[in-house]
Amino acid sequence: MLKSPRLVVALVVAPVLLATFPIAVTAQGDLVGDGVVEDGGSAAIAELLDPIVRRRGGRIGVAVYAADLGNPLYLHNADLPLTPASNMKLYTTAAALDRLGPDFQYTTSVYADGEIHPDGTLDGDLVLVGRGDPTLSGRFHGDSVTFVFDRFAARLKRMGIRRVTGAVVGDATYLDDTRIAPGWDSTNLLRWYGARSSALSFNDNVVTIEIQPGGWVGAPPALTFYPHTDRLEISNQAVTVGRRGGRSIGIRRQPETGDYLIRGRIPLRSRPLQYMVSVEDPALYTTSVFADRLRRVGIKIESGERVVHRWQREAARSATLLVSHTSPRMSDIVKIINKRSQNFFAEQLLKTLGAVFKADGSFASGAEVIYDVLEGLGLETDGLTIEDGSGLSRLNLLTARRTAELLVAMRAHPLFDEFYASLAIAGEDGNPRRLDSPAVRGNVHSKTGTLRGVSALSGYVTTSDGELLVFSILINNLPRGKWAAMSIEDAIVERLAEFSRWHPALLCATESSTSNGGKGCLPEG
Repeated sequence: MLKSPRLVVALVVAPVLLATFPIAVTAQGDLVGDGVVEDGGSAAIAELLDPIVRRRGGRIGVAVYAADLGNPLYLHNADLPLTPASNMKLYTTAAALDRLGPDFQYTTSVYADGEIHPDGTLDGDLVLVGRGDPTLSGRFHGDSVTFVFDRFAARLKRMGIRRVTGAVVGDATYLDDTRIAPGWDSTNLLRWYGARSSALSFNDNVVTIEIQPGGWVGAPPALTFYPHTDRLEISNQAVTVGRRGGRSIGIRRQPETGDYLIRGRIPLRSRPLQYMVSVEDPALYTTSVFADRLRRVGIKIESGERVVHRWQREAARSATLLVSHTSPRMSDIVKIINKRSQNFFAEQLLKTLGAVFKADGSFASGAEVIYDVLEGLGLETDGLTIEDGSGLSRLNLLTARRTAELLVAMRAHPLFDEFYASLAIAGEDGNPRRLDSPAVRGNVHSKTGTLRGVSALSGYVTTSDGELLVFSILINNLPRGKWAAMSIEDAIVERLAEFSRWHPALLCATESSTSNGGKGCLPEG
């Protein structure tokens, strides 16, 4: 929990401040004005923030709340629905902690669908069952990408299995077959951050393609996949050129087939080029890599690999569990999502929420769970649109007020410590060029968000008095672009970090309430 010796002083004087400067509301309960909530501290914050956010063009929504008291201190277009980019992840991770809990773990299992004979022959299929685990990679295993599958293969070999008469079957039926959420920009789908969702996933559903020059001028370049898989289709139209030739290689996905198309040129003796790209069919990719690791330890697969998706779900048959793997805890998974802004992880969590609580592992059902969580926390959901878990969808719409209220609600949540620890810490995580002033380093815990034309920053900041504040800043279509938006966000947070309840505006208001009939500070002289 956050503690500060200065917080004791703030708590002592806070009742006086609140009693002297009550929040002004209309008959409908709406806050008066835009930018100012009429108490002394709020007026002082408005004096600090108004020059930053007003008359900037675009659409800017800002909300600042006292984290423990829960009252708004500053609002600017706070109810304007805006595209949040990766600030959507705050909702997804809060819902996952609330509903699944910090100790939730995924399970991935291998089954024998047939009899295992004494000679080591499995007379049937070997089935790899995925349940949405996003962590099957080297991320938690010392960068050993195939660690889990190598462990499976070694265990099966120790059990005596030497030959599979059937196929290695990937069971991806736990989640639905929609891999891309509504509103995803097609230009993002080749990149790692546009990785598709599947119940059976591996290595963040990306593969690294290494391109090396061929042996002679005019030869096609040599291609290698890491990790190795035989189930990716590539049309290699690139060519090797002389050593003085320029290097220009491009990769794109052919929309009609999902195959990769490589074009361009690479000079003789050029260093290898590596491109990390998302895969079109994650379940088939995962299954093929697993089958490759089995073959490497000497287990023969006679009928190749195939995948069962939800739409082709087969009749249930009795199968024997051979080996399972459990993922890291949810408290570790949400750190990857919020600190590293990992889109794929967020989508897996969203669909998992739908599968567990709605019996439907889809984007839409996961969004329904988030709405349920918000309502359970006492928050209204009118005006919100949730299409995915990561914020990659341009159809998502959130408000600064609701995002700030979510952060206030999580402050009072039993799992606040886990949620708070998942956020990026200024000066330690994320972009080192941002939030680098002494007042914010090690202080601000936040989540960024960036898409073309969108920038966002929401989280927690402790003031110079030791008071914890919540802030949410959503910016869309700022004329001067992304870096201008980021500078606005950083300036707001830095001023909040330096803010004191003993701001001159507050002291002035205190004096005016007793000596000037509440009319404000008297001019000097």
